[in-house]
Amino acid sequence: MSVVLLGGGGTGTAFAIAGRLRASWGMDIRLVVTDIFEAKLVTTSLLADAFHTVPRADDPAFEAALRDIMTSENITTYIPILNDEIKLAAILAGEDAFAHVDIWSSEKHAFLTDKRNADDWLNGIGVRTPRRFDRNGTHEPADEWFAKPLSGFGGKGVRRITVADLMALGEAELAGLLVQEVCSGPEVTVDSFFNHETGEGLAYCRERLEVKAGVCTKARLFHDAVLEDYARKIGAALGQKGAICFQVMKGTGGWAVTDLNLRTGAGTAMTCAAGFDILSAAYACRTGRDYGKYLPAAAHSEDVVVTRQYCEFVMG
Repeated sequence: MSVVLLGGGGTGTAFAIAGRLRASWGMDIRLVVTDIFEAKLVTTSLLADAFHTVPRADDPAFEAALRDIMTSENITTYIPILNDEIKLAAILAGEDAFAHVDIWSSEKHAFLTDKRNADDWLNGIGVRTPRRFDRNGTHEPADEWFAKPLSGFGGKGVRRITVADLMALGEAELAGLLVQEVCSGPEVTVDSFFNHETGEGLAYCRERLEVKAGVCTKARLFHDAVLEDYARKIGAALGQKGAICFQVMKGTGGWAVTDLNLRTGAGTAMTCAAGFDILSAAYACRTGRDYGKYLPAAAHSEDVVVTRQYCEFVMG
């Protein structure tokens, strides 16, 4: 039996993946979930066969806990979610002790969790990103730019900032930020499937129509040839086998990638709901199964609206 370890259990991303794994494979897989909270505070635990409370992924104690779980639970697939999980997973992927485990990470994945590294890399493969701030350039003090921490997720720490405030930052603080032009809407997430072994790639786009407390509750799903070309370039250069997502907005010259994720997102569940089940396809692809049935051409070509509502769970 396949035994899947899913990190970041408390995230919407993990819940989406767990839901699709259960829907597509039922009890044919054993699902092990980890999170920093106890099971009754983690909705994904309802879909798990086993649950482990672990230290934060940036805590030195996390590594020992993860190694123990992977060994004791006889894990065959590890799906890290958080950046620190992805970086540690890349190390484990290179060890003989875990050579039998399909770990959804690599040295390149770990390198690209740094947003400046990702920005440089994207430009290097011909994918446009927002124009970067040049401290030595000519600027008006009131001009606004967009700053984000080099490491982070979920929009934490991102902000608009004036040139005057940027110039007031110390060198160390500025070095910890990626500062780019302020882009215009719409804000779109691209769910990308790519199999580097065959060169097959498909992408479906989600325009955020409504966002509440950072969560997209209404989205328009559509196909865009330019963004699918971006997805193919990224997939080929990344050696992608499975699914990731990235965000785009309109910058100088057209679509620009504002954030690259080395995983899918919570909103990917909306893409799956529209019939483009990229989450099941990713697992099928990585385990040698037929994945084409999860990515029907009809769903990929449709322009539809998907809405979300909250759902309540009694955890005990």
